[in-house]
Amino acid sequence: MGTVSPLDRDRARARLAPERQPRPSRLTVTIEQAETLIRLRVNGARTPTRLYLYVDGDLADMWVDVEASYDASNGRLAPGRHAVTARAVDALGRWAGASTIVER
Repeated sequence: MGTVSPLDRDRARARLAPERQPRPSRLTVTIEQAETLIRLRVNGARTPTRLYLYVDGDLADMWVDVEASYDASNGRLAPGRHAVTARAVDALGRWAGASTIVER
């Protein structure tokens, strides 16, 4: 018969009841339209995060190390309706996006 060391007991305990790592919060992106601004919000991201803004399918702007919210002027948009899409990718490789129609 052998002896059981404290290290062996700790290993056995770890196999039986592994510590649960907290799950990262869900990554979300929202778009709000004001009169002259398009407000983009990113929640639950692990930095560094990249945020991309597309207007009518074309890349219009990009931010790195996103923390909370960014404002983009819609003054550069031509009059009419435009499809606006925001996509965020965080350090964990998670991504999220949101789209809306903006009228100017």
